[in-house]
Amino acid sequence: MKVRFGTAGIRGLTNEEIGPELCYVVSKALAHHFGKGSKIALGYDTRPGAKKLAGVCAFAMASEGIEVINFGVASSPLVCAMIVERELDGGLMVTGSHLSYDRIGLIPLDSDGTIPPHENTHSIERTAEKMEPPRPEEIKDVLPEPDSEYLYLYIEFIQGIVGETLPGKGVKVALDPAGATGAGVVSRLMRDLGCDVVTINDDPMNYAPRRMEPRIDCVEELVELVLSKNADFGAAFDADCDRVLFVDEEGRPLSEDLAACLFAKYIYNCGPEICVTPVNSSGLIKKVWKGKVEECIIGPPEISLAAKKYKATFAYEESGKYFFPPRVLWADGIIATAMMAKILTAKKRPLSDMVSEFSRHVQIKRNVKGTEEQMVNILKHVKENFQPVDAKLNDIDGLKYVYDDRSWLLFRPSGTEPVMRVYVDSPSPERARKLSETGMRIVKELMEKME
Repeated sequence: MKVRFGTAGIRGLTNEEIGPELCYVVSKALAHHFGKGSKIALGYDTRPGAKKLAGVCAFAMASEGIEVINFGVASSPLVCAMIVERELDGGLMVTGSHLSYDRIGLIPLDSDGTIPPHENTHSIERTAEKMEPPRPEEIKDVLPEPDSEYLYLYIEFIQGIVGETLPGKGVKVALDPAGATGAGVVSRLMRDLGCDVVTINDDPMNYAPRRMEPRIDCVEELVELVLSKNADFGAAFDADCDRVLFVDEEGRPLSEDLAACLFAKYIYNCGPEICVTPVNSSGLIKKVWKGKVEECIIGPPEISLAAKKYKATFAYEESGKYFFPPRVLWADGIIATAMMAKILTAKKRPLSDMVSEFSRHVQIKRNVKGTEEQMVNILKHVKENFQPVDAKLNDIDGLKYVYDDRSWLLFRPSGTEPVMRVYVDSPSPERARKLSETGMRIVKELMEKME
């Protein structure tokens, strides 16, 4: 059976690209990877088909001698924390995360809560592909009884990370878990941390009431809640709560880079340790962080691997993922929300006031479609022929030209489709526009020559 892991597990259409047969084979291969007698955490989200497929995964792993610890409907951060706290051997999340509700994913986790490096997932692929497809009667969905104490342990874990008994005391937070794994859970956690909580979409739902990825263009309902309830800030999550988008008390969504700068300044005092972030993050963080900013390849598991390699204090992605090493090496939107509450409790200033301290960078993101062959050739031609004298080249993931004025231009082929990404970041809107036009012109001219 053909099995292919992407940057974060295997993802596809529920019961079509990812059905019981694939779940059965992948779970058996995963069991071989961890070894007989291993204890593996299992969690799944609320979308249609997730529970049944999780049952197939549990049955397949158990058939290979794995002890499956079922956390039921649970966020990825919660499962990751329980793997670490209970010293489990690894885990598996059955979730579509930020994708639409007709899609699902199988995301394996290591003993430190991180997504395994690619060499490990390639090994799991090879094991799965050697297996004979199961007969229909061999496939069963059998879930162990859910664990009943994990929520208390997770509250204790968060308090241990945040460092205060009631880090959110005196803060009103508006929450939108989109009816997914955070429904009824994040609100309880934030109340236990001292917050006054108001919510929308706080009951589990099979279908999300909004687009699942929390972005500026789909959080209007949360903005209204923040304003109508005079909340100090709002937080919107994706299906498995590894991503979060914040809204200030004036109803303005914060970019991920601005939120990261708030954490950098008010949680970590701007360093002087190391901060890790992918190459497509804004240059704004380098103005705020007094220590070294190490850039890494875009997407998991690279940021976790880089955080471990550099012994980072803080890490983040522009997708709304925040990491709090050394204990939290996975993206945790729930802990990020607790950290935001902690900042407001300590500083007793409006969030918008603190955000105004940071300068703004303009980002422009554009794509050009082509063929896989064109993507390879374009990157080669750009590297050989585009050599601006006032820029340094970072080629760890695509080609990133960093200019003397802190602007950058990134050429990067997509990892999932034949598309060339042309991304720009600059303190100046006009400079950003010109760099974007330059990048697009180069790509289009090269594509015309290849036709």
